[in-house]
Amino acid sequence: MSKTTTIKREIEINQSKDKVWEALADFGKICHGHPAVSKSFITSTQKEGVGATRHCDFTMMGASAEEKVTEWNEGKNIKIEVTELKKMPGIKTMALDLAIKQNGDKTILTSTMAYSMKNGFFDVMNSLMMKNMNAKLLDGIMAGHKLYIETGTIVNEKTK
Repeated sequence: MSKTTTIKREIEINQSKDKVWEALADFGKICHGHPAVSKSFITSTQKEGVGATRHCDFTMMGASAEEKVTEWNEGKNIKIEVTELKKMPGIKTMALDLAIKQNGDKTILTSTMAYSMKNGFFDVMNSLMMKNMNAKLLDGIMAGHKLYIETGTIVNEKTK
């Protein structure tokens, strides 16, 4: 059985906690702050809260994901589980927890990515390279959210 890999990052955002929460709670617009997501949209009638779902198209390999909110603590954190991955070999499970806390007139955004691989071969690949790639991806997600929330600039190929 594959072990879970956990990667955690923090970044300070020069905006109030309310402003950061407003951006995170706009669940269908992850593409505005995520450099690897070219398009995203809500797929459920529910726009926010536990049970809301979205579709994401990624910029690499024609990959896509279906995601679902599994935890929603208003003004504190959102936990998202990937329910289906297409064209992303090796990953069995993946979840992302986005949490915020006030730090004076700024906000600390903490992101915790947890994932497991499909089998021993992919566990080895994870150890050799995928963990580092996912850590860099999470760094990009955090920087993208900071840019989008602070300036309103939508992250894309030109703003990476």
